[in-house]
Amino acid sequence: MSQLPPPLRSSRTLRLGLLVAGLGGLFVGADPRAQEAPIERFGFDVGFKPGAVRYALALPRPVGGSAAQEEFYSVLKRDLELTGYFDIIDPAAYIEASTAGLRPGSFRFEDWEVPGASILVKTGLSDQGGGMRSEVWVYHVPGRSKQGAKAFSGGASSVRMLAHKAANEVIESLFAHSGPFNTRFAVAGTFAGNKEIYVVDFDGHGLTPITRNGSINIQPDWDPSGTRIAYTGYAAGNPDTYVANLSGGRITRVSARPGINSGATWSPNGGLLALTLSPGSDSDVFTIDPNTGREVSRITREPGIDVSPSWSPDGGRIAFVSERSGGAQIYVANADGSGARRVTFQGNHNTDPAWSPDGESIAFVSRAGVFDIFTVRLSDSKITRITQAAGDNEDPSWSPDGHYIAFSSTRSGAAHIWMSTADGAYQVQLTQGKGGYTNPDWSPGLKW
Repeated sequence: MSQLPPPLRSSRTLRLGLLVAGLGGLFVGADPRAQEAPIERFGFDVGFKPGAVRYALALPRPVGGSAAQEEFYSVLKRDLELTGYFDIIDPAAYIEASTAGLRPGSFRFEDWEVPGASILVKTGLSDQGGGMRSEVWVYHVPGRSKQGAKAFSGGASSVRMLAHKAANEVIESLFAHSGPFNTRFAVAGTFAGNKEIYVVDFDGHGLTPITRNGSINIQPDWDPSGTRIAYTGYAAGNPDTYVANLSGGRITRVSARPGINSGATWSPNGGLLALTLSPGSDSDVFTIDPNTGREVSRITREPGIDVSPSWSPDGGRIAFVSERSGGAQIYVANADGSGARRVTFQGNHNTDPAWSPDGESIAFVSRAGVFDIFTVRLSDSKITRITQAAGDNEDPSWSPDGHYIAFSSTRSGAAHIWMSTADGAYQVQLTQGKGGYTNPDWSPGLKW
């Protein structure tokens, strides 16, 4: 039985077993020749997470002669680095001849043992009839086996998308789950001077404005379909709740009651918005119909401020921030408001709850001089500190697969989107430039 060699860095030992699995058919558009060799997949112990082990990966430049190959290579390399799974071996250490091919039998595995590669990713990019075609081949070097192979086609301007698809094939073929490359963030950004709502690709590219009203727009939240964003806006002089329809470009004000209408978050089925309203002297959590704004239910009724709702993945519970016990703490209640219980006890200022996709944990912000990200496991109240001694870190949001937490951080100066593995072991800055990224909310997986 072949084994992966020791990774460059490891926080724990993983037992790796050889799993033999037929490909069973490639995606539409894949090169039929990708089935030339059977796929021998290496399975990882249950619980293997990004950042726990970093595998040495060789990534030679694509073949095929396309003028866009350097951009393709740059995007693919950054995608793979961002995941926390790999260390990319310096190309200066590669010894393979330039005439080597992509497919099994067209190159020597021995040439990749010299620089110490565990994983080899070979790619091609060619211009075809006004469009582009890419292919990606993933190999396990010590086992001398193919892990995956796919081909993709797109228009002349699709080089970034093709690179993201190639990166996704690498993650799927090795770890049996999709990567985050087809996701985006909704953010409140100060790039125009005031705060507007924008969307930006996972890797920090493709910044696109959603609002242009010259006012204050904050707290964006994606709906489960990835087609609408709810946010809090002050365009009418009051904190009101708006919904932006991304497919049609229409923005609708859905809650404009006197006082606060803020922090709206979609239920898992998209049928409700939970938000903070202030019909009296206190603010409380309510649910409304996202299409009509009609009040559906009142979740909290206790004295003291109740704000910042977050739905559990099954829609059966809501986390929120309350001052009912003195200081801001995270509480969890059933979706009808019953059975409320406190889940944070450290410190006196815990805010911004964000429920993990598996329903087991809640990420939140705690203030002790600066703001930092923590998680609390609901089954036993175990606290995990995600950030420490690195500026202010706020607005946590989970990736759709629960492997990562994104947040806004000032550790590099102005606020940028950073990403951490769910255990805090690996952290990386996603956005670049002058900064001004706040309130990041991670989209569901979107169509390519």
